[in-house]
Amino acid sequence: MARKPEELYKEALALSAVEREELVRLLTMQADNGWASPEIEQAWIEEIERREQEIAAGENQWLPGDKVMRQLRDRYCK
Repeated sequence: MARKPEELYKEALALSAVEREELVRLLTMQADNGWASPEIEQAWIEEIERREQEIAAGENQWLPGDKVMRQLRDRYCK
């Protein structure tokens, strides 16, 4: 019998941060499981390229992942 999403969620919370990131990556992979249409995939590619160009031009900058995650937790997990 399949486990309920709530049970899996509780198990996922017990994983290390690296393991949770890998789980998210696996769950959201687009190319192999057909979750996204080619149009959506192309739109993401274009967005990534746009952001890379902004960074190369000095219009934007990379942020460390831990800082981004901290900002998200501070904003949404109060």
